[in-house]
Amino acid sequence: MFYDRIFLTSLIIGVWASIKIFEELLPEKALNYLPKPFALYAILVFVVAMVIHTILLAIAQKRKQRTIPECKHFPSIDILISIHNEEKVIGPTIENLLNINYPNYSIYLINDHSADSTKEILDKYEQLYPKNLKVIHRLDNNISRGKAAALNHVLRQYSRGELIAVFDADAKVEPDYFLKMVPYFTGESVAAVQSQKRVSNPTVNYLTKLQENEYCLDNYLQCGRDMIEGNVELRGNGQILKRNLLEKVGFFDEDTLTEDLELSTRLIINGYQVRFCPETMVLEQAPTNFRALLLQRLRWAEGSLRRYLSNISKIFGPSKATSLSQQFDTFVFLSQFAVPIWLFLDVISEIVRYVKDQETHMTSLMLISLAIWLITCVSLAFGIRIYRGFSWRTSIKRAIETNIYFLSVWPVIVLLTVRKVLFSRTKGKWHKTERYEEAGVNS
Repeated sequence: MFYDRIFLTSLIIGVWASIKIFEELLPEKALNYLPKPFALYAILVFVVAMVIHTILLAIAQKRKQRTIPECKHFPSIDILISIHNEEKVIGPTIENLLNINYPNYSIYLINDHSADSTKEILDKYEQLYPKNLKVIHRLDNNISRGKAAALNHVLRQYSRGELIAVFDADAKVEPDYFLKMVPYFTGESVAAVQSQKRVSNPTVNYLTKLQENEYCLDNYLQCGRDMIEGNVELRGNGQILKRNLLEKVGFFDEDTLTEDLELSTRLIINGYQVRFCPETMVLEQAPTNFRALLLQRLRWAEGSLRRYLSNISKIFGPSKATSLSQQFDTFVFLSQFAVPIWLFLDVISEIVRYVKDQETHMTSLMLISLAIWLITCVSLAFGIRIYRGFSWRTSIKRAIETNIYFLSVWPVIVLLTVRKVLFSRTKGKWHKTERYEEAGVNS
């Protein structure tokens, strides 16, 4: 944590100071061709990178035809579910997973310090299906809590499957889920495969509808990254991992806020590949109120930023194991954090200039903000069109309304996350997303 704070502070202040010094040292004649402020050029570099990245993903998904291999080999799969107070959803999830059409899999249900009726529900299902289910109760207050700790415990003590599938307690999948995922494990370097993630409750309210659109964007970006051999990321739910490679990199990190994102980066910097399977999906409940959504996204953002701060030298350094495509993908991802910070600092700077009756550049900042909004909107429209099958008119309409929400919330999340990393002595906390029973869920 101390390293994260020092590194991020040095990065922000160092780059900002370098730009200001460069402005002062540049000859007056050069300023006729490169007018101040130079901070705008830094933002433009990020924006141009985002434009190029968007074009590359669109071209890759348009030109490349995905070949769906047939599943001819059936390695043993252990399904692991870490469960904490999930009495409302775990029953239907178990029944859903028992219906998977695959010849060789087992299910491990890990009760991680639940205080509701989860224990009784799990014991009931274990009695009904003793050959298929194994329940592990972790109720001792002296043992570590959390998803990563629960998964590691079972991986070390019980599980022996060749592949490890990780699901959340509210997951729902299609019967042929494994038959579509397993064929992606071609080649020794493929360490993990992530499926689509989709929202199971998009019609609850307007917020869950917007999140459904947002998930379409994520699937679109994940598929594009897979095609350009960029950084496909694990999403915690609906991921399958090779056990032997998971052991090589040291299992899950129990200290991180986002064990899935951290593991994705660790696999990549160790020379392994994460693939994306768009042919199947896992459904999960989206937060139904803004507070729950904000807490969830703050955790995702902080965990994501910290894993890059810890590994940035391994991604871009001289002894890097990452490809040029993966480095560019990382740079564009980090731009999503950098641009809101730069814009925030520049707006403050421009306000000061205005108060001092000096020339301002607010028009340039507004144009840059508009460009970023349009870039995101294009990707959203493509994602909604591909993964929801709507007409272009409906896809564009949904993209616009989702983009208003997304780009209104994201800058706030970034600023709060940076403030947390810079000034807080503790990491963020995991807040459980409240579940509810869904009527008419197919088991």
